[in-house]
Amino acid sequence: MAATRFDTGRRRVIAVCMAAGTTTLLDNSVLNIAIPALRTSLHAGPTEVQWIVAGYILSFGLTLVPGGRLGDVHGRKTLFLAGLTTFTAVGEVRPDGQSHTFVG
Repeated sequence: MAATRFDTGRRRVIAVCMAAGTTTLLDNSVLNIAIPALRTSLHAGPTEVQWIVAGYILSFGLTLVPGGRLGDVHGRKTLFLAGLTTFTAVGEVRPDGQSHTFVG
C-alpha cells in the first residue's frame, strides 16, 4: 500500500484548523492565568471562580454543535471567518475590563 502525500492545499487547511483550535486552548489558558485578578477585582471566592470558568467553557461547548450545523448549511469557510472575526473583535472591544458596561 503506497503512502499518500498531502498536497499544499490540504496542508494549509490542516494548519488553519490547528491554529483555530490553538486559539481556544490559548483563550482558556488566559482565563486560568487571570483567576487571581478576577478573585481580587470581583471579590470572588473559590465557588464563584469555578462558576466563572465553568460558564466560560460551557458557553464554548454549547455553541460548538449549532455552529457546526450552521457551517454545514451556510458554508464552513464563511462561518469560520465570521466566527474568527467576531472572536477577534470582541477580544479587542474591552481588553482592560475596567468598565462593566461590556464585561457584564
